[in-house]
Amino acid sequence: MENSFKLKFLTCKESDLKNIGLDKTYIKRAFEKHSFKTLKIFNLSCAQANIIKQTALTCGTDCAVHREVITGKIDSSDCILSGSIDELKKIAEKLKYQPLNLSQLSQNIKELLADNMPEAINIRDISISWQEPYIMGILNVTPDSFSDGGLYMDIESAIEHYKELVKNSDIIDIGGESTRPYSTPVSAEEEIKRVIPVIKAIREFDKNTILSIDTRNAKTAQKALGCGVDIINDVSAMEWDSQMTNIAIEHNCPVIIGHSSATPDIMQNHTNYSDVVEEIFTYFYNKLDLLVSSGIKKSNIIIDPGIGFGKTSEQNFEIINRLEELTSLGCPILVGHSRKNFIKETIKSSDTQTLDEATAILSQKLIEKRVNIIRVHNPELNNITKKLCKSFF
Repeated sequence: MENSFKLKFLTCKESDLKNIGLDKTYIKRAFEKHSFKTLKIFNLSCAQANIIKQTALTCGTDCAVHREVITGKIDSSDCILSGSIDELKKIAEKLKYQPLNLSQLSQNIKELLADNMPEAINIRDISISWQEPYIMGILNVTPDSFSDGGLYMDIESAIEHYKELVKNSDIIDIGGESTRPYSTPVSAEEEIKRVIPVIKAIREFDKNTILSIDTRNAKTAQKALGCGVDIINDVSAMEWDSQMTNIAIEHNCPVIIGHSSATPDIMQNHTNYSDVVEEIFTYFYNKLDLLVSSGIKKSNIIIDPGIGFGKTSEQNFEIINRLEELTSLGCPILVGHSRKNFIKETIKSSDTQTLDEATAILSQKLIEKRVNIIRVHNPELNNITKKLCKSFF
């Protein structure tokens, strides 16, 4: 071994450059040369794809395109462009002077390469800056939720549970309808009857904690916001009730929009995706455009890829593994994985403590991937995970 060199793979950080003694004034510039990204660009004409590929080659990297781009036998091609940040910036700069609307692509690449931290959300006098993950505790006031249905149906038990949750939560999500697989809808009137007394009771002694209302019904959201709730959490992405968008605009409040293949009663019969993450990305890309054009500020939108909502266990793990792909949408990301069936199927256990421990292990993975909100039944255990992962932020 005396003639061998010592070497290893490295995910380069600015601190690595500092530690080898690089000139401090050059560290940030050098980091762009040693940090690599891969971009996917959709639906290019053959001419556009050829220009991008040739531009990439002149900058010392490459761009993968359809094999028939060169012949023009196809109408369009997606492309995969990889390189260091420095190389991608050079490509973007050169594209600025190209025809076929590639100057717009140049701007889009530059924006994506910029610090893509979601814009801060202000709730009352609280600024959510997304510098670290937020823990959302779950308070289900339902008789049939998959994990804790029936446990907190009366105000007294709901309040006692809230007081435990809030010790380790940044946000409390209050729901009056189960949206577990194969569940049936609850009327807005019944939902209001379940959640509004609890919200009012909470706000009598706690004016400060951020509250969200987990509902698909605009009437419920309107009532809850009037009683001091701060955020709408709609697993249907405002599609179940056509008035939900108007309520969000009226109150200028943050909204969490979830992805699902269908309504809860039939969603598990619709899990046939060609590429689950790609389809979720496209869904939110189009949904964001629609909501922003309707009058909802993009900075008020949080996306939830809908773990367990019309996905198989394998698809749920794939979503978690590829969450970075959704960060290019520029919105905060919430993940609700707590105690769900894909965990039960994987660890072959329905024991609550075991499920909570497994949930916390997955939360570590989510924190590493810079998820912004982690929605869980056991905030205490997940807060421990968050503290242990602080070094990632």
